[in-house]
Amino acid sequence: MSKAELEGVTVFKVMSEPYTREDLMEMDPTCLRALLRERTHHSIECELYPILLGRKELPKSFGLQVELILDVWQERGLTMEGDDLDWVMENVQAARTLRSGGKPELACDLPAPFDEQEMQVVKKLIWERRSIRDWVQGKQVPEEMITKVLEAGRAAPTGCNLSPVRFVVIRDVKEAKMVWSDIPTPMDSCVLIVICYDERIYSTVAHDKLVKHNLMLDCAAAGDHMLLMAHAIGLGGVWLSCTEKTANNFQTKYGLPPYIKQCMHVAIGWTAVGSIKSKRLPLEEMVIAGAGS
Repeated sequence: MSKAELEGVTVFKVMSEPYTREDLMEMDPTCLRALLRERTHHSIECELYPILLGRKELPKSFGLQVELILDVWQERGLTMEGDDLDWVMENVQAARTLRSGGKPELACDLPAPFDEQEMQVVKKLIWERRSIRDWVQGKQVPEEMITKVLEAGRAAPTGCNLSPVRFVVIRDVKEAKMVWSDIPTPMDSCVLIVICYDERIYSTVAHDKLVKHNLMLDCAAAGDHMLLMAHAIGLGGVWLSCTEKTANNFQTKYGLPPYIKQCMHVAIGWTAVGSIKSKRLPLEEMVIAGAGS
């Protein structure tokens, strides 16, 4: 896509936030990458499938906002490596094919139901995971296991694929004292993973004015994925909260930039003792409208 072909989209808005090419040239790379994902999601991904199904007309400028940002990204010499950028390029290519009158070939399988054996694994993971607060002292969690837990958090969904979630891994007992917890945590026998979010990303796409609470939801989804993975690989884990005051204290004491905010943290380690699995409220008490009502 040449710059001449992009002249019609040199200014665009994300919600109420206007951007020019000059703005993009000066934008922090982290924010620009987030904007690239957000525009890919809203201006290509959300429109692509209704267009392919014949439910919407193909706009003449389909995908050109993303082309503009991508053009700036490449002009600035920024990396093209990363799963998110591969996803961007897949969507861009699909939009280009549609604009040229073709039909994109999407290598996307429809979801298939799990077989009975697979379902047993899913049920075991979901219903046997429990909160563990006592770990084997002196038994270190290998780095490869910590990485698996972090990768599970990376795989969690985030609104508009903005990926604002960030992790701080704490192995040192003294550093762990900076993190307040509603449950006493014996840091000499576990690892803390503080789950944070980057406020700049929501400001870049004006989500801070409408759905700021989604930042917390993104972190919560990551925490849930991480604890499920910890359980699956034989570790015990627990979800822990913080207050606004203690989160601010952690940010200051740990030297985090002002735009990185703590949301929650999880502790993982080798389970020292079995615990009584907590049970849930009956389903009929939880469904207040809809199914069966």
